[in-house]
Amino acid sequence: MVDGASAVKEVAVKTGWLDAIKENLSFEVLSKKLDLTKEKMVALVVYLGAGLLLGFLLKRFFKYVLFLAAILIGLYFLQKSGAINIVIDWNKMNDFIGIKSVPQVDSNLFLGYWLWIKANVAISISFLIGFIIGWKIS
Repeated sequence: MVDGASAVKEVAVKTGWLDAIKENLSFEVLSKKLDLTKEKMVALVVYLGAGLLLGFLLKRFFKYVLFLAAILIGLYFLQKSGAINIVIDWNKMNDFIGIKSVPQVDSNLFLGYWLWIKANVAISISFLIGFIIGWKIS
């Protein structure tokens, strides 16, 4: 006679494709695959919100933004002619905003842009998505 404990067979449970998609798209699995930490998630949400706000405000107040751009272009030409001198410390500005700076590349300008994109791709995409949503809801 067969013992009851040894007669139990292991049955592999097959999950459906919908369950597999739910499992693969869960927050824990995605955060492990994309190597997301709390700091990165907060930065993504902040830049998404900034893009949303900027897109909304830009569409709503486009005339004022255009006027501000005209003033900035005027200041640029005044600086080029030597009438005024404007100096911006971009390293401190990047530290203040929180964007990673990349080392200066003297050999190729495209390589410098590529390094910046690689260092800031997640926040750039997050900002762009927020901007598009903000532009559409305005």
